[in-house]
Amino acid sequence: MSIMFRSTQAIALPAAALLALSGCADRISDPGATPAAESALRANAAVLGDATASVRWSAITRDLIAAKPAAAKPNQQVGFRAFAYLTLAQYRATVAAEHRPGIPPHASPQGAVAAASAVVLSALFPSDAAFFASQLQQQESEAAATPRSAREFAAGEDVGRAVGADIVERARTDRFDAVWTGTVPTGPGFWSSDFDPPRPPLLPLLGEMRAFFLESGDQFRPPPPPAFGSPAFLAALAEVRHFSDTRTPEQLLIAQFWAMPAVAAFWNQEATDRIAHHHLNERRTAYALALMHTAMMDGNIACHDAKYTYWLIRPYRADSAIVTPIARPPHPSYPSDHACVSGAAAYVLGALFPSDADHLAALADEAGESRLYAGIHYRFDKDAGLHIGRQVADLALSRGIDTP
Repeated sequence: MSIMFRSTQAIALPAAALLALSGCADRISDPGATPAAESALRANAAVLGDATASVRWSAITRDLIAAKPAAAKPNQQVGFRAFAYLTLAQYRATVAAEHRPGIPPHASPQGAVAAASAVVLSALFPSDAAFFASQLQQQESEAAATPRSAREFAAGEDVGRAVGADIVERARTDRFDAVWTGTVPTGPGFWSSDFDPPRPPLLPLLGEMRAFFLESGDQFRPPPPPAFGSPAFLAALAEVRHFSDTRTPEQLLIAQFWAMPAVAAFWNQEATDRIAHHHLNERRTAYALALMHTAMMDGNIACHDAKYTYWLIRPYRADSAIVTPIARPPHPSYPSDHACVSGAAAYVLGALFPSDADHLAALADEAGESRLYAGIHYRFDKDAGLHIGRQVADLALSRGIDTP
């Protein structure tokens, strides 16, 4: 049964989750927090109320992507990368503001997050740099209520700009947009372009991008999918054909819902809803968002490594009678990217908010299942993708976010 329309309102966190998000000796905690820093951050968070600067800039980013016309809307991979670098910069800026040398004025974490966000987003979306500058200026104005708050916000901005510049340099050399000079394999069972004339596949070298937690893109590479034409393959194909032939209105809605243009934004909203509900301070907010989004990007990297290792044909290419009610993705089938990234997001968030773990895992399961309903993935694509998501999440949770 679908959970798509159920409320995602988080319920009260049990004590274990509060400990996990408050700097105790748990593997998923922010390892650098101290009680004194926690007190200061809670006081600073009160300036902006429950809407911490990290949440605020998350909303700015979601709204910007959503408002772009279809022709200019960034693809899913650009969105995953943008949120990963944005939230990593926010967390590191918060930490840097906390550890700034103890000379007046105090560096506001909100100022640090705002400036780091503006720097990173301006580099990733240069045509929107003026908009990000205006958002930063608005927050400067809000912080000018007293001379002291204005000085502290400005000091935070200095910290945030330096952190943002470091993150931009990291992004510049991450090999995300490396130029591919290979050729698409041909023959039975291989993926082929859905366009006439054919277009190159999307980001075939993404599996070689410098990751956040993975040692290499192939670290969690799954075994090969069932051989084309084998009984296991034909059974999986028949299941997709059955969905196509008998697709219910609910299945169609689920397929169309998860064909959303920004999966990263969906999971960002899931995270920020829970953060706001539990009134997390700036540092805890930034840590949770960075851990989730960097894990999602690594899930994306691992997924594309496998896609371009196996080059598996899509179901609708293997059986032309399969109808696809959503756009056809420009990359191979195995494994499912929706399952990889949604699994990584859901399992990280589930560890941070354990009372919601089952609901979040069900969302990830539905994200993967939606692609079968849509006729663009096999069940073994979904299963392999969720397994990658689990492995990446476990790795991220065990390591946590490093600070320079």
